[in-house]
Formats: sequence, C-alpha cells, structure tokens
Amino acid sequence: MIWWVLACTFDELPCTEEVGYRAPEVNVAALEHANCFRLEMGLQPGSLDPVLDDATQAHAEYMLENSVLDHQEAADNPGFTGEWVWDRLETAGYPLEPGSSWSEVLAEGEGARGSIDRWMNSVYHRVPFTMPGWRVVGFGRADPYVGMTFVMDYPAGYRSSVLYPADGQTGVPTTFDSDTEWPDPVPDAREVGPPITVTVSDAAIGADSNPHGLSLLDARVEGPDGALDVVTLQPEGDDFLQYAVAVIPREPLQPLTDYYVELSIIWGGQEETVSGSFTTGE
Repeated sequence: MIWWVLACTFDELPCTEEVGYRAPEVNVAALEHANCFRLEMGLQPGSLDPVLDDATQAHAEYMLENSVLDHQEAADNPGFTGEWVWDRLETAGYPLEPGSSWSEVLAEGEGARGSIDRWMNSVYHRVPFTMPGWRVVGFGRADPYVGMTFVMDYPAGYRSSVLYPADGQTGVPTTFDSDTEWPDPVPDAREVGPPITVTVSDAAIGADSNPHGLSLLDARVEGPDGALDVVTLQPEGDDFLQYAVAVIPREPLQPLTDYYVELSIIWGGQEETVSGSFTTGE
C-alpha cells in the first residue's frame, strides 16, 4: 500500500501549549498529521483537548485489555468507561453541548501516523477528517490499538463542500484495499482505486439519515486513457455515509499519473459541480 507524503510547515499549526495543555508527543504528532491533510483541503486546523485525549486513551486501553477492536464497550468488561463514544466523553467530563456532534475512528496495528493515512485512504472513516466544522480532537494509543475522537460543530454554520483528494494534491495512493474497511464499500472486489469523496455541511439541516438531501447526479474520473469505470456510493440507504458521496475506481490507478475528477451533486436543494485534479504516487 502506498500512502500520502505531504510537506507541511508544522510551525504554522496550533500549539497545544496555547490552551495550557502539554499533550503527549504522540498525540501532538497525530494532530499535526491530521492537520496536514486539512490544510491540503483548505480547511482550518483543529486542536487537541485534554479531556478528549483522556476519553480516547481510556478506550484504547479498554480495547487492549479485552483484545477487541470495537466502538462499543461492554459494561461487564474490565476498563469499561461508557458504552458509546458520547458516554465515554461524559464519563471523562467533556460537556455534551447542543450544537456539537461527536464521532470516533479506530484502527489496529498501524501506529499513529499510519492509522491516519489509512483512515484518509478509506470511505467512511475519512468523513470526520473532511468535515469543515471539526474543532477539537482526542487521540489514544495502546498498542496495537489507536483511536481518535472528534467534536464538530453541528450544524457547521456555513455552506461548504470538500473534495478529497484535494485539487492539486500529489502522492495520492494508487490502490485501496476495500476489504479492510467495515462496512466494505466494494464487497465484490478487494484491491480497487483510491476513494474520491465530496463531504458537505451547512447550517440548514434535516432530521433524517440524509440531512442535506445529498445525492450524486453524475461522476467522471479521467486518466490518460480516458474515463474510468467507477463504483458510486450515495447517502440514501447508507447509514454510514450521511454527509458524503463517494466514487471509487474499480481498478488500481497508474503511478505518477494525473487524474481529473468532476462530480455533480445536489444538496440543500441546489445543484453543484465539484471538480479537481490529482497526481498519484509511485
């Protein structure tokens, strides 16, 4: 598997000392790497929160103690701090305020940087990183288990659509192992091309499982040999894809090659065309 290699000036990113919290070095490194991707997408960087760190670390230790990779904790297992992420945040003392939403991503065996790379080269686990309203995050690691917990503005307060890979991005992976993500986004294949997503957010939001009425109308992915055969994923009928549409090339991409993407979507009652180009890595 080939992962992104991005050049970021981390001196320009938020420093945890500014909020009076000296975070563990591994947490700071994870934040910087996540912010690197956000800067690539033109989004504001986030910051660490000590209470989110504590809650996420506690869940990583729970997974280690019980040898399980799971978002849900069982009350009769050792290390239990709450059944779901919001329960664990409440246990740790984080205020569950109106106007916010909470989510987490988990991984096993990748380490901090590798886990973020793997989440970004996915469909469902990528979404929190591409949400414009992301504000603070917590990180936890108890080898081989890793987790990140996000707090996001909900709704985001402004209309925005985020394409990933970002326009002009280089070093994009040529492949994605669909079998490594649950739910499997391409169940009839394993090694496919890297997912291409558009994530949307807005102050106006509905109450159903597709709160922005998001739908992919048309998709075009072109390489040097013309249009690619792609799999499309929609929020409608997919409980894990509420805020994004996804397009996945059925075949791995060529290395060191330019690709053009154009996705036509409708959301919030308005049609929009999102386009950009990216270059794959070796």
